[in-house]
Amino acid sequence: MSSFIFSFMKNCELHLENLCDIFTFNTKYGAIAATGTTIFVLAGVYIASAYIERAWRAKHEGHKMFTRSMSIGVLHGGKQALERLIDYHHARADAASINSAETQLRVQLREGHIDFSKLQSIVTKLEMGGKESVAVDLLSSELKRARSEGQPHEAYEFEMLLVEMYIYMGDTKKALECECLSHVEITDARRPLYKAVIHIIREESVHKAFEYWEEFKQIKAHFQSPEDSYDGKLITDFNEFKTIVKVLKNDILKIHGRITK
Repeated sequence: MSSFIFSFMKNCELHLENLCDIFTFNTKYGAIAATGTTIFVLAGVYIASAYIERAWRAKHEGHKMFTRSMSIGVLHGGKQALERLIDYHHARADAASINSAETQLRVQLREGHIDFSKLQSIVTKLEMGGKESVAVDLLSSELKRARSEGQPHEAYEFEMLLVEMYIYMGDTKKALECECLSHVEITDARRPLYKAVIHIIREESVHKAFEYWEEFKQIKAHFQSPEDSYDGKLITDFNEFKTIVKVLKNDILKIHGRITK
């Protein structure tokens, strides 16, 4: 069991190592007491799911994966962080799940009642496979359809997914132009989180980014679900937030070479 933990940590992508370094640094100096425990809990999930590690070793050593959605998951904290980590390791164990993500998305979009949590998982796999532009094309089409058919909730959810995809592509200009980010009457933690992330990526007003970050934390604290309670304070320090967004930005620049402002 201990050898699996070692293997898990050793074979994580550089992106994950950077995030773990952030957690270790802050825990060492007492900045956030919960993070070291959180990483151990997440590792424990995969001890219980050892088949993923076995399949990965046997078939997909060296399979190229992108991890921008991992950074966003960490910033969300709680259940979202865990779900992104699970998606990531499932994808590493089974490359076919990445290759079939576009088909899965098309099938899901044809459903009469769309499961947006499932949709989130599918577009995350597209990001991990470097196919976020595919997600943008399909989601944009669905956004137009939902608006034309008078489906405001569906339109809002499609556009929120688009914001996330635009961030991964480094197109912060298009992300900020999305109407969903202006709906302050809707209590949605994603809105201030994405705005804070974009402000830091664009190296604009740190003060404004901090305000959005505080709003995000307040919403998360107020609507925290039981499954989030064990690590609800995963990221509470603004400097730590900025450090993780820097990891995200570096990943975007490595893949797309630029940030569109």
